[in-house]
Amino acid sequence: MAPKCNACGKFLSAADKVTCTKCSGTHHRACVTMPQGSQTPAAWLCPSGQSCKASLPRANTDGTPIKGQPHTSSSTDSAVDTADVNLIQKFREEVKKASEECKIWREEVADIRSIMNSMADRLEKLEKRVEDIEQLRSSAVGVEGEANKALEVAVFQLKCELDERDQELLLNNVDIAGIPEEDNESVQHLVLACATKLGVPLDDRDIVSCRRVGLQVRLARRSTRDQLIKAARVRRGLNTEGLGLRAPPRLIYLNERLTRTNRQIFNKAREIAKKLSWRFVWTREGQVFIRRDHGAPASRIRSCGELERVFGKEAVCL
Repeated sequence: MAPKCNACGKFLSAADKVTCTKCSGTHHRACVTMPQGSQTPAAWLCPSGQSCKASLPRANTDGTPIKGQPHTSSSTDSAVDTADVNLIQKFREEVKKASEECKIWREEVADIRSIMNSMADRLEKLEKRVEDIEQLRSSAVGVEGEANKALEVAVFQLKCELDERDQELLLNNVDIAGIPEEDNESVQHLVLACATKLGVPLDDRDIVSCRRVGLQVRLARRSTRDQLIKAARVRRGLNTEGLGLRAPPRLIYLNERLTRTNRQIFNKAREIAKKLSWRFVWTREGQVFIRRDHGAPASRIRSCGELERVFGKEAVCL
């Protein structure tokens, strides 16, 4: 069983044990203030034993130097002093080394702090530059947006003017739909026969041209075109009976000739008006008009965008 320290009563290890040369008592080195790793004096006496160091005579003539002779230290004191000096030397070297390492670390920290300050300055300059660029871009976008808006308005107006001019060129034209196409037919004869059924007398000189795309007719005078359209609106049940066609009778529809743009607007307006139960959609002189009911104001539609203004965006998207 391991021995116990006479001072603290705890168990001892072989490396940490010192033994009194007189009473054979064992102690921890720390309990008797003996440095770790130092050499134990040959005649070491414990301080706690009753008959050991504590009971030695006060005047130890053996250890007192004789007057006139040089003082000679015992081997025990010499060994202890040498161990203490070595320990202090080693401690000083370690402190010096740690101090040098701290100095190097302080220099490195100072360099890192200088680099970070430089990076912070550069970052601040970059942020300021980006902010300036964003402001310039925002200003440019605003100017560009206004320019684009003005350009869009100008383009829209130009398109409307061009479409109105194209429509003016078609004011003498009518479209006849519903007449089936047959072999060896005379298109001009069909036009004259339709006019006769409508009660509008025509002859060959009144027809400038006619062609089979549906049935497109250009008349010599606008007044003649107006008479045909007015008669067709009054006589809603006009059909192909009596035109000499082999096909069964079919309804005939006679309308103003519209440009492609106005035709798209007219068809879209009729589609939306049917969904919303608007009663009137018509054309006059190539222009498209709509009215909700009798007595309601009429609105002219010049573009598909104006349908949103009249019917509402939700209705147009149905």
